[in-house]
Amino acid sequence: MKRVTIKELAKVLNLSISTISRALSDHPDISQDTKNKVREASKLYNYTPNLRARYLRTKSSGLIGLILPEYNMFFIPEMMKSISEAVGEKGYSLLVFQSDDSYQKELDLIDYCNQLSVDGILISISSGFDTSDKLSKLNSEGAPIVLLDKIWENDDMSSVGIDGANVAKEAINYLVKKGHRRIGGVFSDNSQMITETRLEGFKNACQENGIEPLVLMIDSLETFDQTLLDFLHKNEGITALFAMTDELMIRCHSGLQRHSYKIPEDISLIVISDGVLPRILAPRTSHYFHSPKMVGETAVGLLFERMKDKVCSTKTLKIDCSLVELESVKDIN
Repeated sequence: MKRVTIKELAKVLNLSISTISRALSDHPDISQDTKNKVREASKLYNYTPNLRARYLRTKSSGLIGLILPEYNMFFIPEMMKSISEAVGEKGYSLLVFQSDDSYQKELDLIDYCNQLSVDGILISISSGFDTSDKLSKLNSEGAPIVLLDKIWENDDMSSVGIDGANVAKEAINYLVKKGHRRIGGVFSDNSQMITETRLEGFKNACQENGIEPLVLMIDSLETFDQTLLDFLHKNEGITALFAMTDELMIRCHSGLQRHSYKIPEDISLIVISDGVLPRILAPRTSHYFHSPKMVGETAVGLLFERMKDKVCSTKTLKIDCSLVELESVKDIN
């Protein structure tokens, strides 16, 4: 079907061109019924806005940039989906970029997004990103930036994420209440912010409960099973493991069972998770639920606040995590 112009679409709907444009841009002065009517007609008649013309007219490209260190099967896809849907509902399009966990590539991608005149940028920064001055400078000089799935404690940047230290602390306190005193924490890549915060919470909880912080830092997933086995032999009497992420939880789950440890009879297991993988394992894994949908939607909402008013105060929004008790933790009191 031949693409129609905005003028032709306006004629079909008996609306003005400006009403069509504002409806597609989710303008607050346009009723929801009119917005729905215009969007349905746009799909039916195969109308696509001319972004160059839109930018010249409104100084808005209608584009949002999303920069992620990597795409994988853990957490990221669901978060991407929620961001795409939330952005689309506001009449914007999403451009997704992968930084390959490279600090320099992130800088290049932020610069590229600004060259494309995106209206806002969501970014999950890599482990090597210098979070002091450079990002703040980019945020003040270009499109508004909101940090995704990270907590930024400074006043010059908005961010959305969970309080990893506090959630890790809650997980250890939960295990202690179940009678566990020899608890191992399984972490990876101590250069990452996520590792730093969750390790901090793990150690603080152990200290407050008067127990030894038994830390297993995984350097290579290829040798995970043997590394886990050596850790358990070296630290006799471990009755529970806290896994930092789903990826480590799966490795713990399979490694324990491969070496004839029963979950939870021999060793209990708990993780911070988006809740999908813990439910398909046997036994199902107890976890603190970290909602990728809520992170994505909250981040989009915060970004559009910043886009509407660039001088508004920055915010740090912490997403709550809830305990989901399944079958992997034994009460040994």
